[in-house]
Amino acid sequence: MPGFRFNPALSALTLGAAALVSSPILSACQPASALSAANPESFTENLRGRFSYDGVVERYTLEERMAHYGVPGVAVAVIEDGRVVFARGYGVLQAGSEAPVTADTVFSAGSVSKMATALMTLNLIQSGALDLDADISHALPYWAPEANSPHADAPLTVRMLLSHTGGLNLHGFADFLPGEALPTREQTLNGSAPADHEPLRVEALPGSSYRYSGGGYTLLEGLIVQATGLDFEHSAQQALFEPLGMTRSSFANPLPEDHGNIAKAHDREGAPTALPHGYEAFPERAASGLWTSANDLGRMTAEMIDAYRGQSAYLHPVLGQEMMTRVSPSEHGLGPRLEGRGEHFIFHHGGTNNSYRAWMEGHLATGDGLVVLTNGANGMDLAVEIRNAMNDVMGWRVNPVRDVPALDLTEAQLARYEGVYALDPNFPLDLQAQMAAPPFIFDLTIYRENGQLMASYNGGQSGAPLVPVAPDRFYITDFSLRSGVFELKFNTNALAQVTSVEASMGSAETVYLPAS
Repeated sequence: MPGFRFNPALSALTLGAAALVSSPILSACQPASALSAANPESFTENLRGRFSYDGVVERYTLEERMAHYGVPGVAVAVIEDGRVVFARGYGVLQAGSEAPVTADTVFSAGSVSKMATALMTLNLIQSGALDLDADISHALPYWAPEANSPHADAPLTVRMLLSHTGGLNLHGFADFLPGEALPTREQTLNGSAPADHEPLRVEALPGSSYRYSGGGYTLLEGLIVQATGLDFEHSAQQALFEPLGMTRSSFANPLPEDHGNIAKAHDREGAPTALPHGYEAFPERAASGLWTSANDLGRMTAEMIDAYRGQSAYLHPVLGQEMMTRVSPSEHGLGPRLEGRGEHFIFHHGGTNNSYRAWMEGHLATGDGLVVLTNGANGMDLAVEIRNAMNDVMGWRVNPVRDVPALDLTEAQLARYEGVYALDPNFPLDLQAQMAAPPFIFDLTIYRENGQLMASYNGGQSGAPLVPVAPDRFYITDFSLRSGVFELKFNTNALAQVTSVEASMGSAETVYLPAS
């Protein structure tokens, strides 16, 4: 395959332009726009879950939910029409302290780091320093596919690394506590101490499947260092942070204390952890090592939107649009996860390290977006509720309330759905995206327990309740999703027999058939 090498001349083009103690507020369920006066500050009074029940929305304050989840500090940024219009911090850097979180406080961004790496990579492709589609499987002197692998000679490309279609293992990495020895990039890729995981391997034919791989981004980190002749921190400083004005961001790990205004780590009980230093280190920099602020990450998110819309001086629209084009069978483009269509077409990515949670999203049709950074292990639950609130107060339509009506089904109605269902082997892989991986590739068992219909991917054990929204359609409201809902639809024939079960989750879908 010929390599995608961007024409450097194009880069010179001038492009256009404490516990929850108070009761929730109950309100009638209404369209998101009914709350909206496009006032981002009012999100603090309007946090909610994803679902309403029989038309009633439960709303909370930000202060209540920070206490409920044990998250001492939060920072948010809001983008409108490709510009950061609001950025603010809430709470404190560390529980028990009085130092406030601001819009310039830095948090560990977890896998949101991959979005910074992806944007920088595309800029280096634009300059000709990297190639999107050339084979890089043997480009580094300290890593190559195992010689006895059936895929040892298969091409592996930057496009595959960015979209998690390289067939690679190593989903993610453990954090390192203060004082622990940190592995080098070579040790990380080869699974050598002090790295505490297996080596990076090509376990499936590159390009044939979706396997999320932080290890792939560590391989990409090595390619960037080789191409620029600088270490990764300085490569990012030169190729990303300085051009975008991200003055508070860093890939330094461990982050020096004199960086200042650092949000400290907290466990699931909201207690400070990683003491005495107060935060962990993330030596797999490209995959999970970014430290950033709401202001900086907001600027980067806005730049990604502008690149797609042809309004960025940093990245040409050809590459901006490539970034937002799904690489089948992944759920990702060249970095971000992609979801929806038309006015609901968005990109997003979350970040999870032991003691921090992060979220970013951009709405490509409108130019709007959101960044949430938290310093607690329960921060993603809080971030989801902040996202819901901001959707409502800004009048966005990408994350509406999903109403669950009061619908009682009889035992006989529920009983018809019981059984074991196997994945339809003929259902297109391209449509499955993230559902083409465990647990969704396992048999789906539907059973009743105390009059409640349950779903399990574990042989009828540890199931989740199915909540009816129609006689043949159910939400799994207990399934934790940052975006979208998990829904099952049972298709029955004229003999009242189930012929198939459609499962959907965000933009992914799959089909199960009755097991013989």
